[in-house]
Amino acid sequence: MKESKPTLADLRRLREAPAQAAAQAQAAAKQAAAKQAAAARRAKVHQHLMAAAHQAPATQRPAAVPPESPSPAFALDAADCALFRQAMRFVQPLPDRGPRARVLSARDPDAILQTRRQHAQGDATQPWSQIPVLSRQHPQTSQAFDPEATEFLQAGCGTDLLRGLHRGKWTPQATLDLHGSSLEQAYERLDQFLGSCLAHNIRCVCIVHGKGFGSHKGKSILKTPIRQHLCRLEAIQAWVECNERNGGAGAVIALLRMPDPNQSPP
Repeated sequence: MKESKPTLADLRRLREAPAQAAAQAQAAAKQAAAKQAAAARRAKVHQHLMAAAHQAPATQRPAAVPPESPSPAFALDAADCALFRQAMRFVQPLPDRGPRARVLSARDPDAILQTRRQHAQGDATQPWSQIPVLSRQHPQTSQAFDPEATEFLQAGCGTDLLRGLHRGKWTPQATLDLHGSSLEQAYERLDQFLGSCLAHNIRCVCIVHGKGFGSHKGKSILKTPIRQHLCRLEAIQAWVECNERNGGAGAVIALLRMPDPNQSPP
């Protein structure tokens, strides 16, 4: 194997090597000297504080164990207290800005909360049969459903509803999770959920139907039927697919049409 001839760069590195080694040794010596000087200063301060603590009058010395202290094992020595005060002499307390403001969500009226509590306890005076019945559109008047659609707007509603849902103008006040339900159970739970929301004046809801990751074929069984069912309900004004943070393709946010308060129930 042919050996390479030394170049000018190699000669320059050989010439500069002693100077670099001397500079590194000098820097290491300075760093070691600085560490030793700092350690000596700390030791001197500690000795000064210890001497001052022992020379202080007995009336000014803090008691090693306060009489009222329930646990003498945790009492500090006078020298340790003096050293701590010396180390904390530049510490300043934080400014008092008062208590933090608590973010309170809109609270439902007491009557609605009492009704929900009675239904949960099973002694409700108003049965679930009094929940508004959801009316469905006639198949001939309903819009054609696109399984790949990510939004829906009921006929006669303005496009500002879709823009408001996309921008987060309405926040879901109730959520229904249909995971683990069969298609018939999902229809029944969805109708009861929407009817309860209408009865309690809840307009914006979130419906989770899943993406199908846990299904047998990896395809959602509820996604297309549930979305098509929502399109057929007159109570649904619009719905949009959630963003990835709130469920993505596995959930929708729907806007309900509030019943007319002047109209008497059927």
